[in-house]
Amino acid sequence: MSEGDAGDEPRRIKSVQTASRIVSVVQRLSNPTLGEICAELDASKGTIHTYLATLEDEGFLTRTGQSYRLGFRFVTLGESVRNETPLYRAGKEEVDALAATTHEYAHLTVEHRGREVTIYESRGDDAVATDYHLRMRETPQHLHYSASGKALLSQFDDDRVRSILDSEGLVGQTENTITDRDELFAALERVRERGYAVNDEEEIRGMRSVGAPVRGVDGAVCGAVSVTAPTSRLTGERFETEVPELVTETANLIELNLETAVFERNR
Repeated sequence: MSEGDAGDEPRRIKSVQTASRIVSVVQRLSNPTLGEICAELDASKGTIHTYLATLEDEGFLTRTGQSYRLGFRFVTLGESVRNETPLYRAGKEEVDALAATTHEYAHLTVEHRGREVTIYESRGDDAVATDYHLRMRETPQHLHYSASGKALLSQFDDDRVRSILDSEGLVGQTENTITDRDELFAALERVRERGYAVNDEEEIRGMRSVGAPVRGVDGAVCGAVSVTAPTSRLTGERFETEVPELVTETANLIELNLETAVFERNR
């Protein structure tokens, strides 16, 4: 049987995997030393040092004294990824408008490898909790406890949702986090019925959010848009009607922009 025949396990380049793990460790530990990186990985000090030197030469890492951090090359790479994403191009101005109208944080997110990744964020005049939102941008979040994450999950078939839960689990962030599968599936059904999801202090105490799915031109979900605010401001009619209407309207406008972009491209 040849290498390309069906059923073969695809080959992997171990050195690339090792470099990727090193980058992940540097990001997670924030300014670790060589010794701290070695403690996280099953490789000799000499081997890890060689990888670090190479990654530094290529601009992926920067060394200050004895510690390492991610290099600025990731900034330009990240910008390229985002700028080439149709959802970002279709959604940026709409998310800015949503943040301006609500005066809160508004986010545009996608699902990547079972986690939620923020590709754009806009800050309204009254938005708070900057550190929390910075963490959201830097680290992929679980899907089951955020409004945008549940909006995304609601558009996946049950098998895909189960696969994500098998891989990522149902981590309990607060006493309000859904940690039971049956309860989560029931919540996702409610999201499908009303067209939006809510996070009622499920990720962090004192914060609520509302999120709606965004569908691409093929009808499949391609992302989600959300608004996050303190519970003191996102309450009553604003939490139950006003913001959900604004968020779902924004999702619809982004969908229209995606459709229009394809139409213009095909003219």
